[in-house]
Amino acid sequence: MEVALIDTGIHLTTKDVHQRDRFAFWREAVCDSYVQLECISNARANFIGEIRLTRMPRISTSYVSGSQQLVRRRKRDIAQASEQCFLLSIQLEKQGLVEQCGRTAELAQGDFALYSSTEPYDLSLQDGFRQLVVQIPRAELLQRLPNTDLLTGMAVSGNSQIGGLVRDSVLRLVQSQATANAMTLRCLEDSIIDLCATGLTTLRGADAILTATEHRLIHQADTVIARRIQDPDLDRAAIAAALSISVRRLSEVFQAEGTSVAHKIREARLSGIAADLRSPQYSGWTISAIAMRWGLNNLQHFSRMFRDRFGVSPREYRAIINHNQRTDLLITR
Repeated sequence: MEVALIDTGIHLTTKDVHQRDRFAFWREAVCDSYVQLECISNARANFIGEIRLTRMPRISTSYVSGSQQLVRRRKRDIAQASEQCFLLSIQLEKQGLVEQCGRTAELAQGDFALYSSTEPYDLSLQDGFRQLVVQIPRAELLQRLPNTDLLTGMAVSGNSQIGGLVRDSVLRLVQSQATANAMTLRCLEDSIIDLCATGLTTLRGADAILTATEHRLIHQADTVIARRIQDPDLDRAAIAAALSISVRRLSEVFQAEGTSVAHKIREARLSGIAADLRSPQYSGWTISAIAMRWGLNNLQHFSRMFRDRFGVSPREYRAIINHNQRTDLLITR
């Protein structure tokens, strides 16, 4: 039997760590298991925590439990990370809160909620909590539910018919990971992602589903944006003209996806600029020259846009990256 590439042996616990070092160990464990973030607790003196993590080829699942804590994903954490994923937490014991984009999900036992690594979020967890966390690549969930970003920070009740079915099915599938062969594992991953998407469709606002034609238009628009992102004249009028549709129609399609053309262009440009600031190839370039390379000629508002997106100025961002790269180099030596 062909065995799938799956890592089921990741077990992180504070049990065998000296009491004074437990919380520092836990913060590192949480960042290594999920995404870069900050962890705060009022129970640091007697802190306990445990993560049992399974990494599959596309998704990861983990059982996490421990003392009271606030888990916070900040703009500066996002700025220093490259991963783009959704995380879905199923509350197994006690209660929790998920806050993102001005929305708050209150999770009782059996409820679940989604949050995105690309936007700041807070997770508030009670002492003695236990959750199952499913980590899914953004693209995988967006393929099934294009307006997923509108559904973060909203609770799906485990007492509802669909919510309870999704929760119980995901739990059973997660338990069967270890013995799956390669083909079964891929189907299992698809089933878990499909189930998560199914649960989210019960939320208010999830019915803004795009048609096949609208999906095609968005894909074509994304292609135009990627190809012409360095053109300072690129705007929704230029994209609409390239697709032979009206600006109004283009805006309607993107609105149904939960975003706008301007937002997509801005995000693509800022991501490109951030990549150049991280690259040794452009270390000799001025920040203004890099911004202009990506089609941003209005430098007056550039720094504010960058700070809004990454939580630091472009100059601070470059300094942080350079410091981290020097530190990594010293460690490898």
